Amino acid sequence: MLSDSDGISMNKRFGRSAVSNGSRMLDGVDGRSPGARRFRDLVNSYCEGVGKGYDAMTEVERNTVRQAATAQLQSEALQSAIARGERVDTEQLVRLSNLSVRLLTKLGLVKSGNEDDGGDLATYLASRGEAA
Repeated sequence: MLSDSDGISMNKRFGRSAVSNGSRMLDGVDGRSPGARRFRDLVNSYCEGVGKGYDAMTEVERNTVRQAATAQLQSEALQSAIARGERVDTEQLVRLSNLSVRLLTKLGLVKSGNEDDGGDLATYLASRGEAA
């Protein structure tokens, strides 16, 4: 814990930020706009998927969840623009999609594809009663 020259801890003297103490997910956002509500829904959904409440997560986990929600929100905005017939930077959409998958994989919400699910074609066919 940081302290200054008179021995008073910096955290006691100045308190923690609203984001750090959990009273806000983002600094300067009151949470009533449609985008803020969708962001909150995504964060809650990701936390539920991880199996922890937002308050029970470490700061690193919270940051990863917020980043994933932000990437998804931006991706959805670009998808909406496409649906309205607007021109969008498709490279940016691909980058956001890749970032989102990487973050969700880091949280354990998406399999990376590298894990062996324990099955192979012969096992699958045998379970269905078919020959390989």
